[in-house]
Amino acid sequence: MIKFTHTNRTLTEVGKMLRVKLQDELKFQKHNATGRLSSSLKYNVIKRGMSVLNITSSVSYWRAVNNPKFAKVPNLNTILRWMGQRSIKGGINSAMAILSRLSSGKKEGQKANYGNKTYPNNNMRQPYITYEAGNKVRRTNFAGYVANKFKKDVANKLAPSIGEDVASMIREKFKNNTKAKVS
Repeated sequence: MIKFTHTNRTLTEVGKMLRVKLQDELKFQKHNATGRLSSSLKYNVIKRGMSVLNITSSVSYWRAVNNPKFAKVPNLNTILRWMGQRSIKGGINSAMAILSRLSSGKKEGQKANYGNKTYPNNNMRQPYITYEAGNKVRRTNFAGYVANKFKKDVANKLAPSIGEDVASMIREKFKNNTKAKVS
């Protein structure tokens, strides 16, 4: 049986470190309006077979914060759920009408309108916001940025503990193989 005792302990430390770094990056990217996304980040070390570190979030909009392209067009299930939360009747037909209104599936040459406001580039979203810090502020890919920035730190923390676990497994194999009975 393979035991990753040291590796699991180090993965727990790495999980704590990455959670803090992700929370710091969310603050830096100014995605901490309510703090719900930041506080929902959890880490978990799965210890079945090969050890795996999972960092998850319980809020459903983390993908949209991480990658704005994900949020461009909501899917039909999201619209139906939204309608149910607000007790809007009409079912699938109303949801389809809302989806077609939100999506960019307009006829050629038709302007995107909502109410009495016309949006540029046939897009119902507001133009990009300029921050006081300028447009050099990272606003997307918080998870990818943290993963790339700290991958060497993670490797440097994990390498010794993996080495210790491998050495203990080899010691165990030698111990089991040298107990030969002489008759």
